[in-house]
Amino acid sequence: MQFTEHQSRLWGGMIEFIENFRKGQSCYSDLIYGLEGALDSGDYQNKELIKRWYEYWTPLEILYATKGDSVTIEDAMNYLYDMESFLRSILVED
Repeated sequence: MQFTEHQSRLWGGMIEFIENFRKGQSCYSDLIYGLEGALDSGDYQNKELIKRWYEYWTPLEILYATKGDSVTIEDAMNYLYDMESFLRSILVED
């Protein structure tokens, strides 16, 4: 994967959104919108990467659609782990 410097910062920012939610420093909607906003801002051209990203983001978004900001860390723990592992694995490739 070849990221621009801007894209790498955005990708790392996605990990920070997850960490901030885990620490209780942000609400769940901030996490959901922050992740999607970072993806959109990156103008990533790799369709396979985007498809994979949405495979990890969709379960998180479904939780938000059903529970809103009352989603707890426990509710999302497995999905957050999966998303973070995916994000980190792509950064390592870059």
